[in-house]
Amino acid sequence: MNVHQIIPNQLIKTVWGEPSVNVDYEFKTMENGTLVIIKSYGFTQTGEEMLRQVNDNTGGFTTVLDGCKAYLEHGINLRLIEDKFPQK
Repeated sequence: MNVHQIIPNQLIKTVWGEPSVNVDYEFKTMENGTLVIIKSYGFTQTGEEMLRQVNDNTGGFTTVLDGCKAYLEHGINLRLIEDKFPQK
């Protein structure tokens, strides 16, 4: 992953993956916490191949955010990545 821009408490812009895509993380202050909006764009695939890539990206971001939320709010490491992709 390459970080292209950071605006503290607002935005992190990255490029990552193969083939590479842009991924922006936007942070919005809410009454009860912070809303994280993830935008992934710049896909070169089309049709079914693009749908597979988008679905894969969506699931991965959700897993990581779920783990971050549990850790930040409760100090619990859910080991979601290790459990999703165990070493053989």
